[in-house]
Amino acid sequence: MSGKFIALRRQPRIDETQRKYGSAVEARASLVAAVDKTTMPERLADLGLTPVQPCEGAPGEAHSFETLSYLDAYVIKTSSDHQTRAAKALLDPDYLILPNLEMSMPTPEHGRQYAHLPRTKHRWPALSGIEEAHRQGIKGKGVTVFILDTGVDADHRELRHKEIDFRYIPFDTVAGGMRACRGFDVDGHGTHVAGVVAGRNLGIAPDVDLMVAAVLESETLKTSLERVVVALDWLLSQFEHEENLHKPVIVNMSLGFNRQTLSKQEYQKVSLGLKTMIDTLTEDFAVLPITAVGNEGPGQVRAPAYFANTLSVGAVDFDLKVAKFSGSGVSPVTHEAEPNLMGFGVDIISSYERDRKNHSFYRALSGTSMATPYVTGIAALYACCGHVVQGAALTERVLQSALPIPDAASGRTGAGLARFVKEAIR
Repeated sequence: MSGKFIALRRQPRIDETQRKYGSAVEARASLVAAVDKTTMPERLADLGLTPVQPCEGAPGEAHSFETLSYLDAYVIKTSSDHQTRAAKALLDPDYLILPNLEMSMPTPEHGRQYAHLPRTKHRWPALSGIEEAHRQGIKGKGVTVFILDTGVDADHRELRHKEIDFRYIPFDTVAGGMRACRGFDVDGHGTHVAGVVAGRNLGIAPDVDLMVAAVLESETLKTSLERVVVALDWLLSQFEHEENLHKPVIVNMSLGFNRQTLSKQEYQKVSLGLKTMIDTLTEDFAVLPITAVGNEGPGQVRAPAYFANTLSVGAVDFDLKVAKFSGSGVSPVTHEAEPNLMGFGVDIISSYERDRKNHSFYRALSGTSMATPYVTGIAALYACCGHVVQGAALTERVLQSALPIPDAASGRTGAGLARFVKEAIR
């Protein structure tokens, strides 16, 4: 990852008055209208850096930059120390300069594989409110869920009925280009997550519109900050289309990093950068990020789950017992307890993979990355019914309607189990 860094605009582009009194539609339209009105790309080109589009690829360009207009960020790639110093001097102080940090997903626990969906084992408990929501026709229609994961098998029987907007984000987004193709997943984790959210038979919100970015490698479950920012910029570019300006958007991600893996200086830079990126999603575009708190157990919390504008998720089993692996602790940023709330995350059966004869298999997995799509699905149910609810208002609705778990140890469960409650619809 040497020779590459990310520049992310420091200051929000929506002023406090517009944030407080303007609508999400107005803010999104204003931000989209302001795209490409900066002179920074021309100034970077004057340094000898070649502009490259993430969706095209330019393997011959050794000194280049990608403009991520919607996130207001740049990915700079050069092996020249002189160009690196010149580019950083040009971008500072308006932009944060971030290393291309390695990130990873908490490793789930694998359980039994099934050749068919078990009739009795995949039902969500009645206290989740999911079946009641479905009986009322509330299934997430009109909501976009964006999943950053290992990919998605778009031809699994749980998902083949949907048209999934999919991109593969390569290791090097300059050399490889962003691939727009039918969704694939060589691991199965992303397919499992997508099934929990939107599977035909087991999905919590089967009518949502799915966008999936494959950013995690199956062998290591690792990714980079570069791949994440390119994926998020692709998501925000959807607001160019007028029909998307009013839609509630939820981001589901389990990836992140542990504070202990970085030096103090690296941590401060990356922490501020990720916080700025999350704030751009939530405060500028009214997008709700839902994140896994991690599988390292009590006293351990991953970023970005501990940032103020994310909804952090821990895991419980179907008896509402907190999973031993479920992370918890005090956020080093907000100094508040994490996680914010809980989802079912133990022995969760969902879509997983297909064999060479095109037979769809299911698998039980355990982890906070299973609990996270559960919460995402619940949030999508709230977002689609009655008046459109999104952003901070959607966060409050999910938190206020949660089921408290009084028997759990202090600081382990936040507001409690996310659930759909008809009375919470206003």
